[in-house]
Parts: sequence; structure tokens; C-alpha cells
Amino acid sequence: MQEHILKCDNFCLRFRLYFFESDIEYPINSNMTVVVTCNEFSAKADIDIDIKRFAEFSMELMDIYKSLEGEASIKEPYGYERYITFVADRKGHIVVKGFLCDDSRSNELRFKTVFDQTHLKAFAEELALTYSKYKKQI
Repeated sequence: MQEHILKCDNFCLRFRLYFFESDIEYPINSNMTVVVTCNEFSAKADIDIDIKRFAEFSMELMDIYKSLEGEASIKEPYGYERYITFVADRKGHIVVKGFLCDDSRSNELRFKTVFDQTHLKAFAEELALTYSKYKKQI
């Protein structure tokens, strides 16, 4: 299990990844617990993902930090399609938004917040360093 935390101002995003290496050839081979706290709102949900797609997401996030443009998203390929998206606004700000729900979908949280790109650097670098080895080989 790997844990990665992005924290700034009144916002905190945690990714806890559980990768099942024996399942790497399958489209779903990892589980990511996402915990988001924004002011007084918070949610925790599990998202089934492909580690290869997460590696691409990690590289896209690093590109956003470096260029201050673009978008990076990770989402479930089926089911409730829970997601997290980062978008650069070209003014030095990053918009992060997402949708999380529990497995019965009786509780949902849609969120959106903006923060300075300097908060993204350590998070993006850590993800890229940890997961780039899983990027799809072309």
C-alpha cells in the first residue's frame, strides 16, 4: 500500500493505492481509496483503477505542474464512474474537482477547489516517481 497526500489551505486529498501485480494484464488491477476534505466537507471512497492508466495520470499531472496547462483525470471505467480531475488555468492555479460516492450511492460528494500550483509540485513528483514504471509500453 502506498499513500500520497496533497494538502493546501483548507483542502486535503489522500490517495491510498493497493496494486495487485498478479492482475496487471486485467483492465482493473488496483484499488485506490480516496479521502477528500474541503473545509467542513469530507468523503472517503474506493475507486477501482488500472495502475497503467494511473501511471499516465501521474505523468499528466507532472506535465500540468511544469507547463501550467492541460488536464489530468483518473476515473473508474465502469460502475459509478467516481473521478478526480486536475486542470491548470494558465494563471498559476490548479482546479481540482471530483465525484465520490459510497458503494450504495446513498451518499455522494461533488467537490471543486482551486489552489496555487506550488502546492502541486511535491505531490506530482512523488506520483510520477512512484508509478512511471507502470506506464504502458508502446
